[in-house]
Amino acid sequence: MVLKEWMPSSDEIGAKPWGLWATLGFSAIILALYSALQILVATGFVSYAKAQHPELDLEVYAKSLSSNGFCIGIMVVVSGLICTPLTLLFAKLHKTISVKNYIGFKEPLKREWVQWLLILAAFLFLSDAVSLLLHQPIVPPFMVDAYKTASSLPVLLFAIVVVAPIFEEIFFRGFLFQGIRYSRLGPIGAIGITSLLWAVIHLQYDIYGMATVFVLGLLFGIARLKTDSIHLLMVMHSFVGLVATLETALYVHPIG
Repeated sequence: MVLKEWMPSSDEIGAKPWGLWATLGFSAIILALYSALQILVATGFVSYAKAQHPELDLEVYAKSLSSNGFCIGIMVVVSGLICTPLTLLFAKLHKTISVKNYIGFKEPLKREWVQWLLILAAFLFLSDAVSLLLHQPIVPPFMVDAYKTASSLPVLLFAIVVVAPIFEEIFFRGFLFQGIRYSRLGPIGAIGITSLLWAVIHLQYDIYGMATVFVLGLLFGIARLKTDSIHLLMVMHSFVGLVATLETALYVHPIG
């Protein structure tokens, strides 16, 4: 398989993204802020609950927030809306490459849209089939709990289908991917490392769920190399989130 290479503009010929260590350093800052913002939001939920119900067991309530759909939605929205522009800022600081080419803001060809969305649909079908064969739940318990406890489903849906795909693709398959890709680790290293880190941040799932996220990340990484389009990756990611939400809704509210 021949992997399509990144095509810089004429004034960017010979320029490369940030080096590996600079990329990892900037990425560590982004992930640290991302985590801190989520902790801050969770702390706000705990403080508000305590003010409303002084008798509340804070330890029990705090643990419940890890699967509280409304809290999760707010955490994802807040952290994503702040960390996305920060990621773009770090890319912009590299003066020799435009943010557009650095991150991959490029419209894919029509045949690429069709090809990769069909591949993604096949992957999701096979993933569910494998889960059934291995006696693993198609809908993870975490998703069920998040759906049931989401006092505002639009907020949770906005987080899963819009904010998470935008931030995670710009960061993982955009900024971080490019820094690793043009290092000694190369394209294979970029695919593997970004997929692994992407799986690791999904600690809400069990080992099987994280393994599924890792394999999905490999697919996304290949699509990134073949198309150089973060637009396509955002749509693919959003489609996965939408399918997962619909499957959860059907599980919680079965038809018939």
